[in-house]
Amino acid sequence: MTSEKDNHIESGYEFSDHREHAMEEHNYDGIQELDNPPPQWIMFIFYLTIGISILYAAYYFWIGIGADQHQEYDRAIEAARMNQQSKQPSTPVDLLSDEASLAEGKAIYAEMNCAACHGTEGEGNAIGPNLIDEFWIHGCSFTDVFNIIKNGEPLKGMTPFKAQLSDEKIQKVASYVLVTMKGNSPASPKEPQGEKCP
Repeated sequence: MTSEKDNHIESGYEFSDHREHAMEEHNYDGIQELDNPPPQWIMFIFYLTIGISILYAAYYFWIGIGADQHQEYDRAIEAARMNQQSKQPSTPVDLLSDEASLAEGKAIYAEMNCAACHGTEGEGNAIGPNLIDEFWIHGCSFTDVFNIIKNGEPLKGMTPFKAQLSDEKIQKVASYVLVTMKGNSPASPKEPQGEKCP
């Protein structure tokens, strides 16, 4: 029977033999170099990085599927240009002043419940600005008013109506706002907001 002491001695000899077998002749500043293999997880990461580098080179350079910074910039500019074009009227629109168009614009204003945010006479309320004075948040030209009705301004709480109203109907309600409402004197209008129009 082998004693515990003998086990320690044998293990010591085995370790010593393995150490001598793994020894290299190189010695740097008193540090003896061994010939032990690196851990498997390090080798796995090493080979993985090689594979990723090959895929990266193929994706961006050899096959050319991936976009570089210049191509991404060009795509972003094109997307912004298309978005800007989509906000423009599909056909040129002008301010209307005939009674029939203004009457229809008034009906659309009521039908779309614009009064919930801007008041029945354009006086404004806690939600939306008034539409009767010379101060406008998003511009006071006919094109400005047309576009804000059509495309809205979600960050300001203005709902876009392009999915509910045609350009013709938006033209009429915008004309109603600028021709009929602007300049009204309701009982308690909301304070001016935005910049004064020239």
